[in-house]
Amino acid sequence: PAALRLPEAHATTLGAGMRVAVLDTGLDLAHPAFANRLARNGAGALLGRDFVDDDADPSEVGAGTDPGYGHGTHVAGLVSLVAPQATLMPARVLDRAGRGNVWVLAEALAWAADPDGNPNSDDGAHVINLSLGTTQTTNLLRTAVALADCDFDDDDEEFEDAGFDDDRARCANKFGAVVIAAAGNDGSATQQQFPAAEAVPGSLSVTAHTEQRTLASFANYGSWVEVAAPGDKIISTFPGGGYATWSGTSMAAPLAAGTAALVLATYADPRSVLPLDVTQRLVARTSPLCGTSFRTIDAAAAATDTQAPEPPCN
Repeated sequence: PAALRLPEAHATTLGAGMRVAVLDTGLDLAHPAFANRLARNGAGALLGRDFVDDDADPSEVGAGTDPGYGHGTHVAGLVSLVAPQATLMPARVLDRAGRGNVWVLAEALAWAADPDGNPNSDDGAHVINLSLGTTQTTNLLRTAVALADCDFDDDDEEFEDAGFDDDRARCANKFGAVVIAAAGNDGSATQQQFPAAEAVPGSLSVTAHTEQRTLASFANYGSWVEVAAPGDKIISTFPGGGYATWSGTSMAAPLAAGTAALVLATYADPRSVLPLDVTQRLVARTSPLCGTSFRTIDAAAAATDTQAPEPPCN
């Protein structure tokens, strides 16, 4: 919280009214930290989905011995830490081993943007968090992200098909989402992770830094990475009502996603703001890391749209 300057940010906004979709391993729906923080539709039903087992229950599946178990709950807790009055739209797209496929992820992105399939109803996410990725470039994910954050127009030949009419109508209503994606944990400047490296306007790739404001040893970096956020030894929610420590760019991304929700909540009409406007504001209001050219998210500066302070480096 201190690194992000959350107390100062929360004096301005708590993210009320914003919906953040977390596409991950699912969520411990009964965790006390998420009481009154789950998004619901007009009928009161949970806005959540399991795209692995194809049902309406996005709960975590597995046990502590499964490598992916708890990942989604941990990530969602960080969104709520930053934007405590935003609501969560959990989608299970990864199995208990933390594995998934791009087809499922593309389907979940489409759902997060428009859960009821009606382009004229505003029930989709304002922000989508992707603490996941693949090292294989995919046109499918680029298209899915572009559709979710409405980075396309009628001049884009790939979207000329009538199958995209609902997306065109939804985006004409400005029901797009900011997409935040983790940069990956290869500790490499050359190993890109997708969709973080797709460079779709209105999306943001996020790497991780340490408590000492230095780039984490595991964190990917390079010109395709846009910002950093805390991601080393991060405490957050874990299934069973508990808490755990985890490290990775997966932890940095939801801190940026929560900040995006804070920014959107400062507008009288959040749907009047393009996802690209939000990501540009997040980048413009960052502060420097030590020993690198990267800059890190500053929630207070982003929320108030003021210049971030430049902390001294030892």
